[in-house]
Formats: sequence, structure tokens, C-alpha cells
Amino acid sequence: MNYENYLSDCCKNIPRSFIREILSVAEQEDFISFAGGLPNPDFFPVEELKNGLASIFTDTGKETLQYAGSQGFLPLREWISSYYNTKYGMHTKASQYIITNGSQQALAIVSKAMINPGDVVALEKPSYLGGIQALSLNSPVFKQVSLNPDGVDLEELENVILNYGVKLFYAIPNFQNPSGISYSYTKKQELAALLEHYQTILVEDNPYGELHFKGENSAPIVGMLPNQTIWCGSFSKMISPGIRTGWICAPDEMVPWLIKIKQAVDLHTNNIVQRLIYHFLSNHDIESHLQKIRNAYGKQCRVMQNEVIKYFPEGSEITNPEGGMFIWVKLPEGYDTEKLIKIAIQKKVVFVPGRSFFTNGEGNRYMRLNFSNASEGMIIEGIARLSEAIKECEMVFA
Repeated sequence: MNYENYLSDCCKNIPRSFIREILSVAEQEDFISFAGGLPNPDFFPVEELKNGLASIFTDTGKETLQYAGSQGFLPLREWISSYYNTKYGMHTKASQYIITNGSQQALAIVSKAMINPGDVVALEKPSYLGGIQALSLNSPVFKQVSLNPDGVDLEELENVILNYGVKLFYAIPNFQNPSGISYSYTKKQELAALLEHYQTILVEDNPYGELHFKGENSAPIVGMLPNQTIWCGSFSKMISPGIRTGWICAPDEMVPWLIKIKQAVDLHTNNIVQRLIYHFLSNHDIESHLQKIRNAYGKQCRVMQNEVIKYFPEGSEITNPEGGMFIWVKLPEGYDTEKLIKIAIQKKVVFVPGRSFFTNGEGNRYMRLNFSNASEGMIIEGIARLSEAIKECEMVFA
């Protein structure tokens, strides 16, 4: 049978994830991977979570093993609201939060709730592949808008809104994936004013927001545009990705509609994990835990930047992130990272070619490099291997 004939149009419309596919290659012995957006496992709180799990089963075992509400464990929602309200002077309520299976599910819920086929969705250029996949579910028309060193090009975004009638703008303002770029505070304010004027919904993805290792960690845009922002966050980078837990924070009127989609998708997020996260957050100093991660990532980022500058071809350009997990490299004219990755695999080093982060086939000279999941020694060795692959890569001149 030709099963493709039975597939929905939205299924066929979702782009493949090069990242998920390359991870299976990177699992082979002696491979160095700069491909996946993986946190450093040295900072997973294994003992704390193990002890916490025993505690919640001892104290609330029957409740923990039962079905739970679709919106999520109330004490956890209250903790998230209180934490960010205190940190950034926001005014969110626990009732605005929905606990999800990672921020990836949050984006999928938003897509199902708000996008009809043919609706125009604006994205940063480049943009997160997982976000592109999630927002592709209902077959929108994507319009990508250039990123400058301080954030999205507002003039270009306004022209897209005026010419195409944008319904949603999806953005990662803090330590953007894949570029590592962060919006300046002024740019965030100007973006909020622009979107408010045109009544465009902002989908603000903030999975890396707590991973700043230099500069100041500026407030999310949701606090500047509360009535038009759907804010998505995650514990994957703060605690561990294996717990697969994130959240949506939305305006009050929108919450019931998003909960209805959540109910249709999976009833509720894992009750055991929600209570485990809350136990960890309530019994440990999350800021101390995060500071260890920030210090390590800052060092790893600097090592990778220095090695790239030292060994990559003259004319290569790299971003200078103040946090997050990635640097974004643009190779000189003539290089094609889709071809480079094939040679790199032979050298037992992998990365993500840039084309994965564009919706129109651009990006052949770009690559995303993850620095968080490699030791300093692995970064030095991996960049050396990658520089050898670049030397062997066939040059394709326009």
C-alpha cells in the first residue's frame, strides 16, 4: 500500500528535523557532536531528583499516581508565576499558566488553537527548526524577517505586517536559536509597541532565558505586551530535558481555548514529573543551580569562539552570544554546509547546516554549533576536525 495517500496535508507539510536525524549518527563511538541543543548532563540534579521522587511517593503517592487536571499542578503554576513576577516585575497569575510537555508542545498547542491554513505567520530569519515544525501543523504561510545584532528588523517586520496581514509573530528574543542573538531592551519595547499598534499576536519562546552568562538578563516581552503575548517556557534547560516539562502563559481570555486543545492532545502533563519539579524547586536554591550552569556555558562558549576564529577560513563570521547554547557561523562565499556535513561525518564531528533554519531554502553558508554539551577539550578537538573538513570541502562558487 502507498500509505502516503492516507496522510493528511498538515502531516506532509511538516519539515523533517535534520537535528533529530543527525543525533543518531552522533551517538556512534568517538563522535563529537555540536548538533543537538543538549544541555550539559554534568549539571542534571540526579541525586536531588531521586530523593525528591521518593519523598513525593511517600507523602502523596496515591494523588501522584492519579489522573490530574489539564491545566497543570496548581502549586507548580503558582511557583512559576511568583518566580517571574518577582524577578521581572511582571503581573501574571497562576490561572494564566498551562503546564505542557516541554515548550515544543506549547508551540504545537498554539498552532492548533490559532492557525488556519493560509494564515500568515512571521518568523525571525533564521528561526528555530522545532518552532517551524510546530507552527507548520496547520499549513500557514511563513514570512521570515531578518535579525540584526540587537534583534528583529522592525522596519522589515512592519512592511510584512502591512503587506500580508500577519496573524502571529513567533520570536525567541533571549539567546535566539540558532543565532544566539538577544534583543536589546529598547528593541523589545519598540517591538511591543509595533505589535500592539497592529494588533498582532506575539508568540514569545523563552527556553534559554535563564542561561545568561554575560551582560544583563533583560525582562521578557510578555511583561510589556501582556494582552497580546503567548509566552512559552521550559524546565528542560533549567533542570533537565528528560523531564519534558514546560508551560504556556497566555491572556486570561485565551486560556480556556488552549486548555481545550491540551485536553484533546494528551489530557494532562505527567503528574509525577510535575510534582517532582515542584518538590525540587521548593527545596533547593534554583538560582545557585543556574549560576553553575551559566558559569560553565560561558567558558565553553568562549573556547568555541576562540577556536572558530583561529581555524575557520578568513572571512567567516560568528555571533557573540551573551547566553544560551549556540553560536551561529557564516562561512565565506562558495561554501555549502549541506556538502560540508557529509565530510564532517567522515571526520566524526557533526553540526546542523543552516538551511534547516530557513523556510525558503536559504542558509547554505551557515551552520549552528552547540557548545553546551561538550567539554572544553572536546570543543578544541571537534573544531579541529571541523576545520579539516572545511579544507577538504569542495568549493562551489556562484
